Amino acid sequence: MMRRLATLAVACLLLPAIAGAVAARAGAPGTLQALPDMPTPRAAHSATLLRDGKVLLAGGCHARGCEEGISEDALLFDPARNTFVAAGKLAQPRVGHRAILLQDGSVLLIGGWTPDGATAVVERYDPRTRRFSVHGRLLQARDGFSATVLADGSILVAGGYAGTMQRLASAERYDPRKRRSTMAGAMATPRMAHTATLLADGRVLVAGGSASRDRLLDTLEAYDPATQRFSAAGTLRQARHKHAAVRVGNAVLLLGGAGPREYEAQYADTELWRDGQARTTPGPRMAEARYKFLDGVVALGDGTALVVGSGHSAERLHADTLRLEPVAGDVGAELSFTTATRLADGRVLLAGGYDPRLQVARQAWLFQP
Repeated sequence: MMRRLATLAVACLLLPAIAGAVAARAGAPGTLQALPDMPTPRAAHSATLLRDGKVLLAGGCHARGCEEGISEDALLFDPARNTFVAAGKLAQPRVGHRAILLQDGSVLLIGGWTPDGATAVVERYDPRTRRFSVHGRLLQARDGFSATVLADGSILVAGGYAGTMQRLASAERYDPRKRRSTMAGAMATPRMAHTATLLADGRVLVAGGSASRDRLLDTLEAYDPATQRFSAAGTLRQARHKHAAVRVGNAVLLLGGAGPREYEAQYADTELWRDGQARTTPGPRMAEARYKFLDGVVALGDGTALVVGSGHSAERLHADTLRLEPVAGDVGAELSFTTATRLADGRVLLAGGYDPRLQVARQAWLFQP
């Protein structure tokens, strides 16, 4: 299970990190502020901003290393009071799933790993009743996949693995309105622990990942919803997985990640993808190597993004100049599979994760931009 968790992949833009005291003035601009601990530890959970401004923290794991102790409960964070309260129990305990906010304000939890293995079950959280219920099923049970909301409201679910770490090339589109999934073509290469980024023109850029235990990918593919086909989209300068990605204008910046022997090869470099170029170009270098932060970048809405995870520091990315600057305060231990969620007022909630000793954390922080 530890190896499975270490290969979770995802489609969207958010982050991990933190544990320990924050050496910065609470509430000061550009700093981190410690919050009261969560009632229970959790890592590799999902975090979703709801319409009322609260954050739903669902599932994940609470036992050391996430080998066992897959969570079936959920919490709500109230930013007005800086408190966590219980938010019901999932229909199915799961870790490493993906969460999608729907137009009606409810939240879908898709796939992930359960006590019985990878799951195809999709469930829905209703914030009015604070209840979870089964919503539908994927065509294929998946963990380590990506999930990206397309322009028509359907969700592109791509890659990942099932069974004994067998990588998948297949993709499907889950329609929340019809509660069913249909095939959406296949990637040229099976991959997991990749990133999937929605482009301005509605396509989805899939980058990197692993094709097998010892083989990482340096290829990119673009999915076109109109044709339901993947096509080659260039080559990375460095094969990588467990990295992060963020769209900057019409380009995509890929950050960090690791090599096949991930505990020996973690990356601090970044590279920039531009449409039509055969190969990416070098981007800014991060202050520290970062990996297992597949949700490790969160846009702040002002042309900058917060970058944090795996290291002892946080950084702020300026998208227009591709410049990284340090954020005040030591973020403490190197937590993996933390979530970061931008709140309605622009602050960012950081919650949970596990440290290098595989201890799952209860800590939470707020970043004040």
